[in-house]
Amino acid sequence: MAARSVNTASFDRSADPQLSSPFFALLPAEIRNLIYLEFWNLCSTRQHVVKNQIPDEDNAEGFNEWSHVPCLVDPRAEDTRFDEFATSAPASAERNPWGKRLKSEWCLHWACEEQVHDASKTVRGMGREMSESLGESSDDVAAASGSQTAEQQTTHESAGCQASTKTGLLSLATTCKRMYLESLLSLYSSTTFVLTDTRTAEEFLSRYGNDPERYPIRSLEICIRVPNIITEIYYPPAHSNGDEGPPAIFAGRARPMLSMKNNPWQHLCDALVALPNLQDLRVWLDSSDLRPWHKRVSETRFFARLCDVRGPDKARFVLGLPELPERRGPDSHALEGQYLEGEKLDDVPFMVERGPRPNNWRMHLRSIVSAGAAAFPAQN
Repeated sequence: MAARSVNTASFDRSADPQLSSPFFALLPAEIRNLIYLEFWNLCSTRQHVVKNQIPDEDNAEGFNEWSHVPCLVDPRAEDTRFDEFATSAPASAERNPWGKRLKSEWCLHWACEEQVHDASKTVRGMGREMSESLGESSDDVAAASGSQTAEQQTTHESAGCQASTKTGLLSLATTCKRMYLESLLSLYSSTTFVLTDTRTAEEFLSRYGNDPERYPIRSLEICIRVPNIITEIYYPPAHSNGDEGPPAIFAGRARPMLSMKNNPWQHLCDALVALPNLQDLRVWLDSSDLRPWHKRVSETRFFARLCDVRGPDKARFVLGLPELPERRGPDSHALEGQYLEGEKLDDVPFMVERGPRPNNWRMHLRSIVSAGAAAFPAQN
């Protein structure tokens, strides 16, 4: 899959110095930078990064384009999704939306995901209304008006600050080549990029983290619902050389190449370790496994590579994890010695904050009940 991006080297060579512009000719660089910062603040300095696959006639696989949407969520706010789901009546209008939010790959940021979808619907709806009134296709209307369909947007102009200003975060950078090059440093050094997908996060950091002078990424928030196929890779082996090659659970399966050293989570940790300018990092994790976190996740093994991230101060590097059971009897199936607790916290570069997570097993059972209630409504 190819990726569309600006050729900054070409911009360096061809950018007009804009000496006739009072903005560049009269204002010192420090003042211009303050103006850039104020603009980022107006558009939110917390931005989700989303990878879009764009079809292209000249490329069978299409292109990847990076888009952004302002974050609406306080990462420290309580997660109420399961409580809302549990208190809703089976087959009620509230049950289905909260069930989807519990399974959302955006986790705590489900409201941001819905914002993106609502913005896409708004843009598509406007295109349909215009096409019906003009007797043209939506694509023709978009082309004639110079606008883009929701799938083609590289910024979601109907979301967040864009809804009121009709300008995207990057509109400042598209003023001219010199402003693009100059504002880019400010954008990447002052924005917290929020990533909710392991592969997208790894690709984004590998692509833009390799050029720290041009893209000085300093603040990240990673919020991921880890699939159980990844956590199983790190489950303690039954014998001493069990880490060699793929785990036994994958033997003869479709993913024989997965191992502790070769999987999306490990690649993401490698990309985080390689960031030289990182100052703030918040990682919040949950699991899609129906079984509780403490039964299947060896934290000492799963976070071994993350412990190599040494840039941020410990107080500014927060790892949010599910709660552990207070009672550790044999029936709790706890993985003794495998959790980040007690003395193990002295040697890690991050603070660990534990909190409740949705009960996937209970949610699964309630979904079955809801499906049954919908299929066989009560007879009066």
